[in-house]
Amino acid sequence: MIQKIRTYTHLGLQWYEIIVEADANNSIPSIEIIWLPDAAIKESKERIRATFRNVGITIPNKKFILNLAPSDLKKVGTSFDLPMAVALLFLIFEDHVFVPRFFEKSLFFGELGLDGSLKPINGLLPCIIDAAKHGYTTFFIPAENIYEVEYIPGIVLYPLTHFHQLLEFFLYGKELEKVDQPKELPDFDMTQIWSVDFEHIKGLLFAKRALAIAAAGFHNLLLVGAPGSWKTLLSRAIQWILPPLSFGEILEVSQIYSVVWKLHKDQPLILQRPYRQIHHTASKISIVGWGAALTPGEVSLAHKGILFFDELTEFPREVLEVLRQPLEDSMITISRVSWSIQYPANFMFVASMNPCKCWYYKDKEKACICSFADIKRYQSKISGPLLDRIDMILEIPRIPVDSLLTTSVEESSFTLRQKVLVAWKRQQQRFVWLSLTANAHMKSQHLSQFIPLDAACKEFLSEAAHKLTLSPRVIHRIMKLARTIADMEEKEQVDIACLAESLQYRNRTFFVESE
Repeated sequence: MIQKIRTYTHLGLQWYEIIVEADANNSIPSIEIIWLPDAAIKESKERIRATFRNVGITIPNKKFILNLAPSDLKKVGTSFDLPMAVALLFLIFEDHVFVPRFFEKSLFFGELGLDGSLKPINGLLPCIIDAAKHGYTTFFIPAENIYEVEYIPGIVLYPLTHFHQLLEFFLYGKELEKVDQPKELPDFDMTQIWSVDFEHIKGLLFAKRALAIAAAGFHNLLLVGAPGSWKTLLSRAIQWILPPLSFGEILEVSQIYSVVWKLHKDQPLILQRPYRQIHHTASKISIVGWGAALTPGEVSLAHKGILFFDELTEFPREVLEVLRQPLEDSMITISRVSWSIQYPANFMFVASMNPCKCWYYKDKEKACICSFADIKRYQSKISGPLLDRIDMILEIPRIPVDSLLTTSVEESSFTLRQKVLVAWKRQQQRFVWLSLTANAHMKSQHLSQFIPLDAACKEFLSEAAHKLTLSPRVIHRIMKLARTIADMEEKEQVDIACLAESLQYRNRTFFVESE
């Protein structure tokens, strides 16, 4: 009689149900695994043999066939060890096995050691979340993976340390330890881990307000200025004033980190918005995703958080150009010969740069020694379409020494974050029936509904677009930025003052093509 055991697998963040079918015949004794297993899965038969030997099970002298359905999907990884071992167990002891009532809604995951111990696997969190959506309620998993899935409501978990536990459960009806109540998320106080506080950054009131607006609406940001003007410090400080992740966003981000083995016992879930700082030596493959397994890249690891490019013009142009699609679509598609995978990439892009190679183009205190051609060549790595996708371009002036030495009290990150949260809550109420979370994520079809402009505002924006030669994409981004400014001011409608301030945050005077 054919025995069937169910499990789940993932390719990237795409999930698939796998049915392990076990059959036996009186041919030459062996264990055959068929239907597109990778090398790790083909080696499973040796781990299963060793496990059965060490728990006292003698495998009959028969040919056992383990079929992994569906046939057109390549199976990767060692998480199939446990379901294949259970299928063989059921086949060998088919007249004595005890099958609980919930078995049809059960899935098995785990890698076997030679002694029968259960080892942790990667990518378990996205598998269980998707399986739960499809009606599965019971999961047999390695005990070392319990930390990342014990927060999911509505499921029953059986954490296992050894295959012998399943042997006693299915053959003798011995009870297993189970987890059937979700664990509460730990309290997360960001103030305890702040590494940079805005109150320690003297002056730059204009920049601080702009960063608070960017954080409130999740707007992309470029800081331009001479060396030592605290561009990098400001960029790092912005992560501490971002609004918190919702529970759904925590699970969404944590799934990506589960796939790349970045969850562990001390960090079972990603509770804080990611902050990924990229060095200019990074390749475009590492940015978008890489490897035969199509591992998510930095744009996906920054999902729901910040992707920070320091010294933007030091990056090769081909690296910067790969950002255009995720900045526009909030996702990235990685394609290879065998298949393609989509990963979410809804991040806030923050970058800093010097205006020229000598660093002092248009500096008020030191003369620039670059020629016009040198400046244009230096800035040419940043294409016009990429600049169009940046909502705010800010000049960061050098701070006078007197301002550095002053003892005046500056606005703290805590105070700025409270202002950000006011605007954030208004956005959550506005988008409650949509799959949007921030003003920057609005599409063109949402603008007329959520950003209605009166005749005076339309005339003002039209005149500004004509004089500044703004593209339609930039006009839409100015409108969305103005909506965030109105939310910060707790205004119901966008007015001319909001549009005017929004236009101020697109300072392109540093770029030679604007002259």
